[in-house]
Amino acid sequence: MREMDLESPPREPGEGVEFLTVWPDDDWASLRFRIALAAAPRVVLEVPEEHPAMGPVLLRRLQHLAEGLGKSIALVTPSREGRETARELGIPAFPHREAALRAPWGGPEDVEPAPPIRGLTEPLRNWAESKRRPLPRWALSLSRAVGALGLLALLTMAVFLIPSAEIILHPQAQAIGVTGTLEADPRLSARDLARGAIPAYPVAVVVEGRAETQATGRQEKPAGYAEGTVVLVNQLDQPVEVPAGTIVRAASGGVAVRFVISPSVTVPAGFGATAEARVRALEPGPVGNVGPNQINLVEGPLAFALRVSNPEPLSGGKIETVPVVTAEDQKRVRETLLDQLRQQGYAQMRAGLDPQDCVLPSTLQVRVLLESYDRLIGEQADSLQGEIRAQVTGYKVVQSDVGAMALIALSRRVPPDSELAAEGFTFSGCDQLQAKVETGPEGTPRILLTFEAQGRAVPRLSIPQIRHALRGRSPGGALQRLQTLPLARPPEIRIWPPGWPWLPLLESRIRVRIQP
Repeated sequence: MREMDLESPPREPGEGVEFLTVWPDDDWASLRFRIALAAAPRVVLEVPEEHPAMGPVLLRRLQHLAEGLGKSIALVTPSREGRETARELGIPAFPHREAALRAPWGGPEDVEPAPPIRGLTEPLRNWAESKRRPLPRWALSLSRAVGALGLLALLTMAVFLIPSAEIILHPQAQAIGVTGTLEADPRLSARDLARGAIPAYPVAVVVEGRAETQATGRQEKPAGYAEGTVVLVNQLDQPVEVPAGTIVRAASGGVAVRFVISPSVTVPAGFGATAEARVRALEPGPVGNVGPNQINLVEGPLAFALRVSNPEPLSGGKIETVPVVTAEDQKRVRETLLDQLRQQGYAQMRAGLDPQDCVLPSTLQVRVLLESYDRLIGEQADSLQGEIRAQVTGYKVVQSDVGAMALIALSRRVPPDSELAAEGFTFSGCDQLQAKVETGPEGTPRILLTFEAQGRAVPRLSIPQIRHALRGRSPGGALQRLQTLPLARPPEIRIWPPGWPWLPLLESRIRVRIQP
């Protein structure tokens, strides 16, 4: 018989209802977990027609669980036999969702008012008055006895049906925890409870980025041009025009160093007449730093018209150390870029997926699609910049799959004569999962996940036995009887209407809630 809370206001059909689809691999542990997490006070289980485990035993256990959590359950199934089984247990059952939403259940039933009865017409009343005879005394006594019996029946029904009680128990809770390992297999499409494996789903995104680093190579390079003054001596009787760009050279020691005259000069007429000109080495570096009187040759058509010499040494050429790009610089930029793209791809995957999806960072791989650098190896530069476009691939798991496996592992740690409390169950979230990738026998990745789960174990209390033991007792007697149970603090007893001296005689009018 379904419990009714007389203190609750009437509930609109479809209000406060949450639908849970029962999958073929769901069992007592997973259904208990899902019902406990449901936010609505009324939970509808949608069961396929041929579900292997949805029998009367499991339905009864789910009904007791829901009552202990202060919730109501109903069944939606196309199976006529399944609906009849549920109704025999007092569980509302419907053939489809719409029926469950339309029908009021899990609260006070709506009672349709009786249709009005039409009164007798005046001729009929006159005819009935003419046919009336006084009742014999025995009939009057019988009617009084029947009335008294009816009143007694109404009082008895009131005693049985009006009172209701709510018992809140706080059993002693024992903290338990487990660290376990499960396998995430890309070949699976559903959880494999026997293997302790869950599906792993591939994910991929395309990202791009750039990075820059300082060039660490060093190389010596000629720098600066030697400069100075030369003396041009005329070998003719007429003036000689020396245009800018005329080349003179020092040819001593087997090494020819060339210099250019700039600006142009004019050597006066007369044999032995002289003029000074500014020169600059054609090549940078110390090779142009020649000593005095080392420049002794004029190139070109003026070679027979002029002699040249440098009374003073030329200076200004030097060696400088400059930065150059090395292979290590390029390798460092590439590694920095790959790490950057891996993190960028991970963030992009998480942003584009459902919050229940857990991307496993240790499974991420970066495949370079396009790679370029703005400098070559060995090129003089202060810095090196690289740019890479790549595809980041990896695997994800669904957090509810991890939670189901964690619940099973934690349930195995529950002591005898105890059960896992629905409240207080926690397990590793996406950021706490530790993944290790191995290569399977067929070359497919084998992902091992390490998780942690915590919960509380409470003594297994039989709600039907508690109801049976408390029915008809006074509040004091019920409290004394409940104190024999392993409770963390005194129980709470609430009777309606207030001041009623006993708990209800009907067990179905006693609601027992367990709160660890």
